[in-house]
Amino acid sequence: MKVLLSLFLMCLCATAAFAQANASVGGTASDASGALVPGVTVTARNVNTGLSTVVVTNETGNYQFASLQPGIYRLTASLPAGTT
Repeated sequence: MKVLLSLFLMCLCATAAFAQANASVGGTASDASGALVPGVTVTARNVNTGLSTVVVTNETGNYQFASLQPGIYRLTASLPAGTT
């Protein structure tokens, strides 16, 4: 009985550890004409915790959030006026 219980607890712990994976989100910023836009500040805010992560698009307009905790996020992008 104790062996079965120990085996069950080990499986349960392994499942919990496996479920704690991080996510990656990326994309490309472009304007209305389809031109790629570098220097855009992109913010990912976790809706439940309020924690934010900020990245800036590279020279080809790409951005990447390499490691976000699981959750629901709201993405916003901004570019200072006169930057384009």
